[in-house]
Amino acid sequence: MFYVAKVIIFLFQFLVIVLSVFGQTPEYIDIRVDYVTPRIRSLAANENTTWNASICSNAQERYNGTTAVVNFNLPLNLDWNPSLGVVLATVSNSTSLAPVLCRNDNGSALGNSCTFTYQTAMGPNIYIAIQAVHGTKDGVFYSTGITFIESGSHLPPVQHAKLTPRQENEIHEMATRPGSQKAVDTQSLVPVPRLHPGIVQTGAAVYYTLSIYLSSSRFIIEIFIVGVGPGDAFSSYVCKAKPCASDNSNVIMSDVSDSSLNALTISYDQIRPTGTVYVLIVGFGGKEENQFNLGAVVRIFA
Repeated sequence: MFYVAKVIIFLFQFLVIVLSVFGQTPEYIDIRVDYVTPRIRSLAANENTTWNASICSNAQERYNGTTAVVNFNLPLNLDWNPSLGVVLATVSNSTSLAPVLCRNDNGSALGNSCTFTYQTAMGPNIYIAIQAVHGTKDGVFYSTGITFIESGSHLPPVQHAKLTPRQENEIHEMATRPGSQKAVDTQSLVPVPRLHPGIVQTGAAVYYTLSIYLSSSRFIIEIFIVGVGPGDAFSSYVCKAKPCASDNSNVIMSDVSDSSLNALTISYDQIRPTGTVYVLIVGFGGKEENQFNLGAVVRIFA
């Protein structure tokens, strides 16, 4: 009887899913993606480097008109003391660093962030040229990244390193030195999908869109759906195109464990050339609503 009851429940839930998928066009929720350095890096005094965020076409449309915040973190110099070493940064959508989208130099101080309004016309590549200013014998340790802020969100406060007149002149000379206005030693920022909390009714489905693009093709995406409370359970599917349904050819990976933890791993080859996947999560818990956190990790191989 237990197995018969389980089969009946499964068939009922499957029917609900089919009706939800084919009865109306589902709404896909976008998962926001930030772009960060893969780890803390260091630069010797006056040394420079460039980081590149590659934004796929779907994300370009999604972020059009939003505020891009470019962050600069100094883990060994949280107070941005110039004598301990800080960074001078120029952000552009061109390797020539022109036009300048933003700088962390306001003329008398260096800040830990700068902002600009992203427009689709800027294209898929954002370059962050970073140069170490002063620093100890071990160099300036830093990380950087880009976050796209939704409309109405508060911008993070900017911390500044106050400069002496002499330091201002030194930075001005660095910024205007021949050859300084060009991207060098370009490296790729890593896309980091944000953790997304959600709720799905038992026997119903929710849909998500995740866009990832890297110049390297040697990476995988690990997607996790983790239940929040006891009894929360799910099955999940990853599709390469719409419509994303449990029984069509667009499915490239699935976890039908009906458990509180779903894990799905896909490679770049499975989602090229768009860099976009669609995630379908189906509630299978023993209660009316199933709460979860949806997360993803991008792993790059050398």
